[in-house]
Amino acid sequence: MARPPSREPGGKPAPVLKTMGESHRLLGAERTELATRIFMDGWRAVALALAGFGLVVAISLFDYHSGPELSVAIYYLIPIALAAWWGGFAQGALMSIVCAVSWQYVEIAEGLHIPPVVQIWNGISRFGIFIITSSLLARLRVSLFLEKKLARSDPLTGAANGRTFYENVSLNIEHALRLEQPLTLAYLDLDQFKWINDNLGHAAGDEVLCELVRIIQREIRVTDVLARLGGDEFALLLLDCDDVGAQTTLERIRERFAEEMAAKRWPVTLSIGAVTFPRPTRDVDAMVHQVDELMYRAKKSGKNRIVHETWLSDGGTSNVLERRANARVLCDRIARVRSRDMHEGFDEFARVRDISASGVCLYFERQLPENTLLAVEPLHECGATTILVRVLWSVEDNGGWLHECVLPNRLTGDELRYWSQEQTAESCQD
Repeated sequence: MARPPSREPGGKPAPVLKTMGESHRLLGAERTELATRIFMDGWRAVALALAGFGLVVAISLFDYHSGPELSVAIYYLIPIALAAWWGGFAQGALMSIVCAVSWQYVEIAEGLHIPPVVQIWNGISRFGIFIITSSLLARLRVSLFLEKKLARSDPLTGAANGRTFYENVSLNIEHALRLEQPLTLAYLDLDQFKWINDNLGHAAGDEVLCELVRIIQREIRVTDVLARLGGDEFALLLLDCDDVGAQTTLERIRERFAEEMAAKRWPVTLSIGAVTFPRPTRDVDAMVHQVDELMYRAKKSGKNRIVHETWLSDGGTSNVLERRANARVLCDRIARVRSRDMHEGFDEFARVRDISASGVCLYFERQLPENTLLAVEPLHECGATTILVRVLWSVEDNGGWLHECVLPNRLTGDELRYWSQEQTAESCQD
């Protein structure tokens, strides 16, 4: 099934309009979808507000019938917490006002002889406590959402990270096999990116990376997956996409990126390797290896081009270790890590969670700053050499910190094999 050849600015597929009647039908469908979404969001907000008001009424009645001797003040925080957590600060603030007024009304109904000035002071104090609680809970939920998002995405561009990409490929392979749908896997690498960093600075380099992600996201569907694997390398998974649709989409991405860079007079282009799998294999390493090879073929053929093939399974099996030279390999080895930062030098041990030809994931008990330069030395001696890496980002994990690091130079297949300690003791002795 071919993919839509263009995208709207919002990232949604731009349908190909064949007739005026079809145009009206599609626009009507979009209006219906938007109206349905607005209706559902409004219905959720109304339902949440009604549930909160009902809970406040129940608490107020309990407070009134229990008498002034029994305090139920803490229960007023329940509707406020629910509203702030699920509805945001605005809903929490509204519920704070309702709870403060209800509490004040109960005191008046109980006939307590409290001077008006004291009543006003108490009301303001309670509302202050409620609004602070609402604000903290709303901010906490946003912070948790952002932390979860950063753990699965690249902090600079907003694209998915390598770990998320490999998880999505594995899950969507099973989905594609079950529904007998094709998928396309593509690797994208920037040409002359080093020139930008050397001549215009890293800020310009970051702008190039972000611009590429914006262009790609305008051309793909929300179900497709774009990931930054490290440095200037990106991976793209196009679901339910045959060779014609993939070629059209990738060519449009390449052309629009070239136009954008030409407008800035920057000599940066895009080399793309892509493979369409009519029936994907469950061997993710084999798929990644084929796509990576095509990307390097595009660069060696003159850059600024697409090398795209359709994969036909021949039932054969290739060398697993060779494939892993270009894929993420679970390692879980202890390594000695030395800082190359002149401001903060240290020498300690870390666990290598996984490694690829272009990056490594290190587990430390503490968090290291971004862009920290590290020398990672394996503890086993079997041909593995010390590698130099730079910290891209970090995320908290089980009491420690996972650090995603990028290698300035790609590891060869032998180096990756030695690092993952897949070489046997007998072969090391030979």
